[in-house]
Amino acid sequence: MKILGVGFNYREHTAEATDLGIGLPHQPEPLFFHKGDALLKQGMPFFLPDMGSRIDYEAELVVQICRVGKCIAERFAHRYYQHITLGIDFTARDLQRAAIAEGKPWLSAKVFDGSAVVGHWIDKDTLGYPEHPIPFALRHNGLEVQRSDSSCMIHSIDKLIAYISRYQTLRMGDLIFTGTPVGTGPVAIGDHLEGYLGEERVLELAIK
Repeated sequence: MKILGVGFNYREHTAEATDLGIGLPHQPEPLFFHKGDALLKQGMPFFLPDMGSRIDYEAELVVQICRVGKCIAERFAHRYYQHITLGIDFTARDLQRAAIAEGKPWLSAKVFDGSAVVGHWIDKDTLGYPEHPIPFALRHNGLEVQRSDSSCMIHSIDKLIAYISRYQTLRMGDLIFTGTPVGTGPVAIGDHLEGYLGEERVLELAIK
């Protein structure tokens, strides 16, 4: 199983990134990266890494690939996933900022133990997708900090699958984090995160 992430897939977050001091080039095609073996076991807390870094939450829709595919046409991409959840792509923001400024990979900022978190999976038919967009939200210590829906993506789920599969074979169980909307922010020990698809809470996480 591999974990793939997508960067800057919501316009408002791209503007937010500029405010954070992250200079971004024009990116007409999806920007994707690997999260390595960073999946946090469900039900476990997230332990802040001892890196001396600012760790930010990024709530994202996550899709699970259900069949093998290579060079998938966008019109057929819907056949390659059935389950969706909310995930958190934890990011060492200061390390990411430095890597982007220096034109280096984001490995140290994105790939550390437990930095990929997923909630419980929901069938896309239950969510009414793609006929209806998927709303999602994240609460940080009880306060809503992120809210958006799948229609706000720059590149749709199906486009992401088609694009990524041009470069890498997608296999059963692979995860794609599809990008975060505006509202990212830092976490600290003692914080509590809750993620929602619509009104259903699919993720609950303690920071330790």
